[in-house]
Amino acid sequence: MTGRRLMIYGNWSAYDELSDGVPLTEELAMRQFGELLRLRACGVRFDAYLMDAFWFDPAGGYRSWRKPNWPDGPARWLDACRANEIIPGLWFTANTLCHIEPATAWLDSADEDRWGLCCFQGGFLDDYLDVLDYWYLQGIRIFKIDFASFTAAPPSLKSRMSVIEIRHRNIEAFRNGLAQFRESHPEAILMAFNGFESVEYMDRTDRPLQEVMDLRWLEVFDSIYSGDPRPADLPTTSFWRSVDIYGDHMTRVLEYSGVPLRKIDNCGFMAGPTGTCYRRRKALWQGMLLLTLARGGNLTVLYGDLSLFDDDDAQWIATVLDLFSTKFNGNEAKSFGGIPGKGQPYGWVVGQSLCVVVNPGPEVSKVLVPSGDWQIAFSDSGFKPYFEDGLLTIGPFQIAFLSHCHISLGVQSDFESAVMAQADFKVIEHTASRQVIESQSGELSVFVRQLNQGGDLVRTYSGAHSAAEALQISAFQGDVPCATELHTDRVVWSGMSWASADITGIGPTPVRITVSCSDLTVSQLEVEIWCRSLQDAVTPP
Repeated sequence: MTGRRLMIYGNWSAYDELSDGVPLTEELAMRQFGELLRLRACGVRFDAYLMDAFWFDPAGGYRSWRKPNWPDGPARWLDACRANEIIPGLWFTANTLCHIEPATAWLDSADEDRWGLCCFQGGFLDDYLDVLDYWYLQGIRIFKIDFASFTAAPPSLKSRMSVIEIRHRNIEAFRNGLAQFRESHPEAILMAFNGFESVEYMDRTDRPLQEVMDLRWLEVFDSIYSGDPRPADLPTTSFWRSVDIYGDHMTRVLEYSGVPLRKIDNCGFMAGPTGTCYRRRKALWQGMLLLTLARGGNLTVLYGDLSLFDDDDAQWIATVLDLFSTKFNGNEAKSFGGIPGKGQPYGWVVGQSLCVVVNPGPEVSKVLVPSGDWQIAFSDSGFKPYFEDGLLTIGPFQIAFLSHCHISLGVQSDFESAVMAQADFKVIEHTASRQVIESQSGELSVFVRQLNQGGDLVRTYSGAHSAAEALQISAFQGDVPCATELHTDRVVWSGMSWASADITGIGPTPVRITVSCSDLTVSQLEVEIWCRSLQDAVTPP
């Protein structure tokens, strides 16, 4: 695929059977189909509908749909796709038994723990390709392939072959099988998800850029995904902006590895009420959409619950999609600036006439953007970005959308970028897991990162509990608690290495701040305190 961007609706996070208890049902899927048609009537282009995980009968070998959630199988959905010229897509595992039982033909390929399936011995791969062919004949054209495990092999093979050899032969067999499938199914679109990376990289953003992908996968896949949305390892004053920075950083990792931006599915837009997207609903959704489009993938998936977006939202989405569609066709997106995970300002430019700039740090920054007749069309509220001497001045943790068109898309009102300066403070008590700090008064932002003995960040996985229970921040003036807004007070399935809080309504006396963590692997807490102001420098000088 080249040139025209394919806009795909994915229904994951409208439901969630991994991080939540919301099941996929025919009723839910068709309700989202109705919302898709409503948004499309408002001008939002959708080319495809991707049915994500758990549509299948666990005992059906990917050939039958789960009952009673789909009593008549997919007929109603497929008919609706055909009637409305929507391309249907389905989710499959690669060679793992994720919530599915092995079909009879797969048994002699299974590893000892019945999780992975060998691709070069036994009947699995031939039957798997028959499954893809079966659904292609039913009209499926997009195949999302997830959870690969290329060290899988039956015990008889593991006893005489090295892990390296097993992995090599599994990869070769699976890639060759997909290549044959593509050759005989020319309209098929294949999307690679978890397990196809050669180096694990999706859990951290504080490491140096490294090559993580075997580029031979590009011979068979139309897109390589860069990781499910999760917070980056940079403290911010918005949990959601941290998730945006994560998407930017992981896209840069794949770009550094040699994957063209047009082939990267950045998986950046996920709006919904479920645990997989941390119950984001549609918080900061406008910036999330702009970044998703600016990263430049030919396949762009908008995941979530479309009922969250009213008709006014739909018209805004349609305007932005039209802007990017005009500039994207035939043009590559390009990255510029620093590394997102290092807190350095950076951005994306499309067609030399659309640009999104991000400041992932707590200070006002000046950014050199690609030359052009730029107009600021959109930004977060609070600080007002401006141009001076060819440099864009942008506020803390802020994004700005630039265009050569004279267009105004307003401001993102659910995040305010405030001018910040480092506050004076002194540590009163200090242990590996607790600090008590006395700071000057004012509107404060507190950032805490947790490190191990070697100075590396520690990402705490708190299960079903809020991340704020694992890494806590509280503030008092005397015996009176201060108003404290914790930005990490939510269940985070992907773990957190930091916490932040805004402390407001502070009187003239010093503030005593306590930070503490419950993770026993943490040896050091790194604390920064910043004074905030929405009044200073919200307009250019």
